[in-house]
Amino acid sequence: MEAACHYATLGVTADALEAQIKNAYALALKKFRERMNSENPLPVSHFDAIREAYRVLSDPACRAEYDLSRHATSPSSSTSAISESPLSTAAANPTVPPRVARDDEEIQIAFRGNGGEYFRIWLVNMALSFLTLGIYSAWAKVRREKYFHCNLIIDGAALNYHGKPKAILLGRILLVILLAILSVTDKLGGAAKLGGLAVFGLAFPWLMVQSMRFRARNTSYRGVRLSFSGTYQQALLLYLVHGGLSLITLGLYVPAFIQKQKAFLASHLHFGDRQCNYAGQVSIFYSAMKAPLILGILAQVLLVGSLFAIVIPIIGKSGMAGLVMAMLFLQAALVALVLVYSIVVPWIRVVGINLFWNHLSYGKTTFISTQKVSSYIGLIVTNWLMTLLTLGFFWPFAQIRLANFRANNLSIASPQTLREAVSEAAENPAALGSEALDVMGLDVSF
Repeated sequence: MEAACHYATLGVTADALEAQIKNAYALALKKFRERMNSENPLPVSHFDAIREAYRVLSDPACRAEYDLSRHATSPSSSTSAISESPLSTAAANPTVPPRVARDDEEIQIAFRGNGGEYFRIWLVNMALSFLTLGIYSAWAKVRREKYFHCNLIIDGAALNYHGKPKAILLGRILLVILLAILSVTDKLGGAAKLGGLAVFGLAFPWLMVQSMRFRARNTSYRGVRLSFSGTYQQALLLYLVHGGLSLITLGLYVPAFIQKQKAFLASHLHFGDRQCNYAGQVSIFYSAMKAPLILGILAQVLLVGSLFAIVIPIIGKSGMAGLVMAMLFLQAALVALVLVYSIVVPWIRVVGINLFWNHLSYGKTTFISTQKVSSYIGLIVTNWLMTLLTLGFFWPFAQIRLANFRANNLSIASPQTLREAVSEAAENPAALGSEALDVMGLDVSF
């Protein structure tokens, strides 16, 4: 007998009909999404088990083979399956091939990029960017984005990217000019430096909005383009007020700031004529991020505490030798802080990504993100180690591995609204909107 019986996972008996299995799966997904949107979400293993159980039991051939294997190990299992503990063990996370899904099931997103194939694209991009003193980098970005978009498969169809290199080059030139001004004012010091920082602070939200608009307008799925309706005023409030509170509170406000960022992005994102919705609350972000948040704050407190309790007294009492000892201790403390944040930052990033997708909806269509912190950190560490050992040549393979990780941990549930948007756009080309085809031309590559 397997550690987790598929019949028990869905809560049905071994003689359940196809319709019963179908309804049980829909109910299990509904309950999982409800818990994901609560302050006490279920672990990812529950989702993996539900998906694997339905994959096996909904296919007559797979179900027959599964039943044979169960009877081979435990003949009485068919009558006792319902009494087993459901969802006790995570099933493997299979890469389900893209297919046209029914309305009651989820679509597994897939990435079909190849490391060797992208390596050749990356090598040409690097060589031409170097020979043109960076000018070709805008064209290189378009080639890169097209490759990753066109290899991301949703419900049997790929995304597409429509960005224009000249527009991207313009955005980068504007950003370089802005950074140059900031550099000059920094050297002048005084009022000029404060003025430069103020200009950059006011310009940054505008650049962010223009970049998000550009990326959305130049991304399409089955001929339907995305769009972003966020305004500069909203972004200015977000980054100056909520971003400022994150700095003032030494990180205590970070979960709230991340929630505001996710809500700003999601609630202003459109696909065709319909707008996305976002249900993630600040309390859920604090609940999910409390562990990395506490770890990060403790690291800061210990660093500051050691500065006042150890470093300063050593400097004051021991002269030059004490100064050397204090500097060595301070450097060790900074290294320890960096190591802590090398765990805290990706931890918060994974939690933020999961919270973003699991609370995003498009009509009845919802999303399920199942990224795991340990897997992500392991992926990042091995990617960087391999990149260092190969003097940078592993970098394109690292990007493919990261894209695979993201796709394999993201799926779409109840895709009916998504299909309706595509169908409506196909019947009425004007629904795409002339605005979505008008490339304003800023992508500052944030």
